[in-house]
Amino acid sequence: MTADPPPGRSGPSSRALIVMLLVGAVIVALLPVIIARTRRVHTMRDDLAEVVGECRERYASARTAADTAVVDSVRPTLHGVQRPGDPACGPYRRRNMTKPRSP
Repeated sequence: MTADPPPGRSGPSSRALIVMLLVGAVIVALLPVIIARTRRVHTMRDDLAEVVGECRERYASARTAADTAVVDSVRPTLHGVQRPGDPACGPYRRRNMTKPRSP
């Protein structure tokens, strides 16, 4: 014989309510972290695109192997500022410019 729930009682049990509140709290706590990370990734992609674009412009004007070697040694600027730890155009060309573009 099973006990029927008291009449008039509806909705989730107390355990289910506690679990839902905990899950909601975790989501609310992690949401700013996820949003911040997404923004940082977009910023990094935009910065890389700017630097690679500057290198591509320089390579477009290079006509000889000597010109290309000079561009390989040039360190591109980011937002008009040259940062000491950034690599020259040469590594960007090898990593990002020689791969075929996907459609």
